[in-house]
Amino acid sequence: MRVIVLGANGQLGGQVVRHVAARGHKVTAFVRRPPKGWLHKTVEIRLGDARKREDLIAALPGHQVLINAIGSGSLRKSDVESRTTAVAVATAQQVGISRYIAMSAGMVALDWPLFNYLLRPLIFRNILAEHLRVEEIVKGSALSWTIVRPPKLTNGAPRGYVASLELQQRSFSVARADVAAFIADELESNEYVGQAVLVASRRDN
Repeated sequence: MRVIVLGANGQLGGQVVRHVAARGHKVTAFVRRPPKGWLHKTVEIRLGDARKREDLIAALPGHQVLINAIGSGSLRKSDVESRTTAVAVATAQQVGISRYIAMSAGMVALDWPLFNYLLRPLIFRNILAEHLRVEEIVKGSALSWTIVRPPKLTNGAPRGYVASLELQQRSFSVARADVAAFIADELESNEYVGQAVLVASRRDN
């Protein structure tokens, strides 16, 4: 399977590239700047700006799956995720890619009073609004999409993941490596096509 990963220079994107390539898939890392030597020798590098349709049109043909791992990494007002999502979704449909995996956040599914009335308006207002825009764009497409909703991302050691369509109690963080492992599995199982799935690391007993 030929897979292209947007945001492959990021911490999550790099993990996704490594996990997918380790399964034997042919992976293209789409990045704005050349990576610093961490990619496997089998990974193809394509330079470009995911906000520019012409760059994606040049890079996407020949791939079966597009994984968008681009994130703003900021609580400040930003539209980088929704802008790149809009371009990626439109271009994928234009060139005939049908499978699309998107990143969102577990907070989208939260309905806790503390979050809704305190944390959301004071801290997470901007980033939550951006995740909601991303999900709206993806869900409104004709693609075979999966939206991944992790809680807080960490660089901790992988512990294995738990995937669920419902909120999981006391699942407040997830190792990026576990998210990448879920994505690699989902590429092969297609278990969550057309669904938004919460992914967290397994808790130590």
